[in-house]
Amino acid sequence: MSRLPVPALPAKSVLGRRERDFLLLNIYVLARHGYVDRAAVLAEALHLVGDGTPDVLLARAVLRFSVREWAAALACIEELDRVDPAERFGSYRLNERQRMRRYLKMRCLHELKETGRARDAMEVYLRHGAEKAGADE
Repeated sequence: MSRLPVPALPAKSVLGRRERDFLLLNIYVLARHGYVDRAAVLAEALHLVGDGTPDVLLARAVLRFSVREWAAALACIEELDRVDPAERFGSYRLNERQRMRRYLKMRCLHELKETGRARDAMEVYLRHGAEKAGADE
C-alpha cells in the first residue's frame, strides 16, 4: 500500500478553541492514566486535521518521547522549533515549557548517538536554565 503525501499543515487550528482545548485535555488525562496509545491517536488526529499549533506539536513530541521513539520525538521537536522558536538572541531565561523542550531534544539526540548536537543542546539547556531560588524577590 503506497502512502499518499501529507499536505502542508497550517500553524493555526481548524477547530474552535474550546474543542481543541477539550481534546488536548483528553490527551493529557489519557496519558496520565497510562493510555499513551490512545492519547497518541488523538494527538496525531489533531495534527492530521490541520492543527499545527505549538500545543499539539508539543503533545506529539512528549507522547513519542514517552514510548522511546527518539527519532519521531526529535522530528516533532524540530517542527515545533520552526513554528514556535524557543531561542532568542541575548541573555534570557527559558520558561518551564521551553526547558522541557530543550531537555527532550537533548535526550533524543543523546539516544540517537548524535554526540555533537547533543552536546550543543545540553549547553543551551544549561546556559539558559531556570532562575535561581529567591532571584525574583
